[in-house]
Amino acid sequence: MVQDTEISSPRINRRRVLQSVGAAGVVGLAGCLEGDEPAEEDDTGIGEEDVDPGEIVEGGTLRVGIGANADSFDGPYSTDTTSTLVQSVVFESLTITDSEGNLYPWLAEDFEVAETQDIERTDYEPYMRTVEAVEEGALPIEEQEIIRHPEDAVPEEGDEVRTLLFEDAEDAVDDGVFGMRIRYNLREGVEFHNGEEMTAEDVIASYDRLKLSDNAAQYFDSTLYYEAIDEYTVDIYGQLPDAEGARELPPMYVYPKELAELPPNDLDPRQGNDPIGTGPYVFDEMEDEQYVEYEKNDNYWVEQMGVDSLDWFEGDDDFPDGPVIDRIEMEIIPDDATRSGALQNDEIDVTTGLTRATLDDFDASEDFEVAGVETGGYEYFQPPIRVEPWDDQRLRQAFNHLVPREQIVENVLAGWARPAWTMIPELAQGAGTTDAQALEEELRPYNEYDPEQAEELAQEVFDEYGIEAPLEVTLEVNADNDDRVQMVELVAESMEQTGLFETEIETFEWTTYVARVLDPEYAERGVIGCIGLSGTFNPHSFCDALHHSSNHGACCNLSGVSFDWLDEMLDNARYGAEVAEDPDLRRERYDEIWRELEELAASAITHFDLQTSVRHESVKGWGQFPFHEGYLNYALFAPQDEQVIYIDE
Repeated sequence: MVQDTEISSPRINRRRVLQSVGAAGVVGLAGCLEGDEPAEEDDTGIGEEDVDPGEIVEGGTLRVGIGANADSFDGPYSTDTTSTLVQSVVFESLTITDSEGNLYPWLAEDFEVAETQDIERTDYEPYMRTVEAVEEGALPIEEQEIIRHPEDAVPEEGDEVRTLLFEDAEDAVDDGVFGMRIRYNLREGVEFHNGEEMTAEDVIASYDRLKLSDNAAQYFDSTLYYEAIDEYTVDIYGQLPDAEGARELPPMYVYPKELAELPPNDLDPRQGNDPIGTGPYVFDEMEDEQYVEYEKNDNYWVEQMGVDSLDWFEGDDDFPDGPVIDRIEMEIIPDDATRSGALQNDEIDVTTGLTRATLDDFDASEDFEVAGVETGGYEYFQPPIRVEPWDDQRLRQAFNHLVPREQIVENVLAGWARPAWTMIPELAQGAGTTDAQALEEELRPYNEYDPEQAEELAQEVFDEYGIEAPLEVTLEVNADNDDRVQMVELVAESMEQTGLFETEIETFEWTTYVARVLDPEYAERGVIGCIGLSGTFNPHSFCDALHHSSNHGACCNLSGVSFDWLDEMLDNARYGAEVAEDPDLRRERYDEIWRELEELAASAITHFDLQTSVRHESVKGWGQFPFHEGYLNYALFAPQDEQVIYIDE
C-alpha cells in the first residue's frame, strides 16, 4: 500500500512527469527505466487510454478501494495522502496543474506576478518585534510567525529573538517591503455546494485557516501577507522573490468562510461538519474506517459555465463540461491482499497500492488494466543524525552503502520502481538539475551497494568511538505496507551480514507511526526510521522537506537535520531575484545541493515509485496522474489534459 501509506507535503509541486512509455506492460516500463536506452516518447502513459468524446457513456457508480482510513477532511490539519485524496473531489484551488506540472487558472479566472522586488529577509528587521525565548528555544507567541531574523534562527532559553508576525507583515507591505505580489482575479459565479457564491472573503478565510495549522510551516516559509482587493480580487505577497511563487503561494483549497472559521480539526463530518467545496462531487456520507460516498454536483460551475469558458481550453468541441460518472463510493480496505480480492470479485472497480507481485497478475489478465507512470513518490531511511555515533557522517555513509537499491527494486518491488541513484526523480529534473545524466554518473557511487566500503567506514567510526561490534540498531516502519516492511527486512539483513550491526525491526500501525515520526522528539530516539513521501514537480520537495531545519517536527525531517549552511543553500536555490529570474542558475544551485546531501548522508532514498492503479476493463479513458493524492480527481475530469473516465459495462 505504498501510495496509501505516504505522508504528503501539499506545497510540493509538479513540473515534469514521465509520459513516455507507450502501451506495453508496466514491467516493460520498469525495464526501460532501468535500461540503457531511453524510453520512447508517446502521448500517453502506460495503460492509459485516449477518449473519443463521442463514445462516452454517462452515469454509473465508480467503486474505489482505498488502502487507509481518511484521517481528516480538514486540509490544513491533515498530512497523509489518503486524506488529501478524499478531499480532492470536494474541494478545489485557485490553480490546477496538468500531468506535466504546467499551471492553469481554475477558481481564479487568471493570475499574474504583478511585482517582484530584490528583498532579503533582513530587510524586514524594522518591522520585527523582539521576543524572549523560553524552554528549548521556543517562542511564547500565539500568532503565526512569518519570518525570524536569520541571526536568531536557533535561539536558546533566555535569548532575545527578532521575529515578524502576520500583523507586522501588513505594515511591511504598506511600506512596499515585500518580495513579490501575485494578483488572482476570481471567477465570478462559482458556487459552493451550499449555493453560496465564492468570493475573495472565502479565499482570505481559507488562508487564515492555515495559520498555526499542521501545514503552516510549509505555507509560511514563503508567504508574507494576503489581502482582498475587492469582492473578486486577491493579492498574495511572497516574503522573497520565489521561483515557485505562482504555484506555492495560493492556499491549498478554498472553503466557504463559515467552514474556514471552524476550530482546528473540526472541518470533518465526524465532528458534525460536512465538507462543502466547489468541486464536482458533493459529500454524501461516511462510516469511519468503512467507506466515504459522494454524489455528483448537479450545480458544478464548470458544467454551468461550459468547459469552453476556460480561456486556455483548446480541446475537442465534444469534450464534456464535467465528470460523467454520477456517484463515487470509496471503500476503505487496508489490507492489500483483501483489496486485490475485492477487485477480482467485482466488489470495487479500481484501486491502487497493490503489492508489486500482484500487479504482474493483473497486468496479464484481459479483465483488468494496469496504469502507471513514474511519480515523485519515494521511500527513504533517516539515520538518527543527532545521536552518537550516527552523528558521524562516515557511519551514515556506511549505512547508505548497505541499502541494496537494485535488490529492493528487483526482489521486493518486482521491477515496478526505479533505484534512486540521485535524490531527484525524472519529473522534477527540468527545474532541478543542469544535466540529469551527468549528475547520476557523478553521484551513483555514493549510493551503490558496497559492503566492503561500508565495513571500512563503519570500522573507522567504531575504532574512534571505542565501539565493540555489533552495534545494536533499531529500524522502524509502518506495519500495513508489505513491500515497505520487506524492504526494511532486506536492509536489516544487509547490515547484519557485515557482522558490525545487530538489528531489530519495530512496526507500527500507519496513523500511530505518522504521529510517532513527526514528533520532534523522534530525532532523539536513536532509531532509523523508514517511510514514504509523496513529492511534487518542484525539485525543492526532494531536498527541503527532508533536510531543512524548519521541517523538523513537520513534514518530513524525521531525524532533525539542522545546519545553517544547508538551510541557506536550500533557500538560495528557490528564493531570491537571481533564481526567480534565471532558471539555469537555479539548476546549478540544486546540483550543488545534491552533491552536498550525498556527502552528508542524512537520508537514504531507496527508489522512485511508479504511481500505479488497477481497474476493471469497463472503466474507460483512464489517465494516470503521477501523485497518489490527485489521481482520482484527475482521472474523473481534467480538461487541462482532456482527461475524463466513464464506465462502459
